[in-house]
Amino acid sequence: MNIKDYFFCYSTNLMEFLRYEKGINFICVGTHKGTGKDFWLFERAEVIEALNEYRERGKELGLTDKE
Repeated sequence: MNIKDYFFCYSTNLMEFLRYEKGINFICVGTHKGTGKDFWLFERAEVIEALNEYRERGKELGLTDKE
């Protein structure tokens, strides 16, 4: 595996969606050295579909203007 196989999540809302709504466990929690922000590390293959769903929900709720 290489770095592209992992998803670094810096959003608490997204982490909670993945963890509690989708039941996907993170590998570990860490802090970015440069920014000091916490992150949760997931296997990318496990979260791809859930990320698409999260993005679509955001569009439906008007939380993002990206299409």
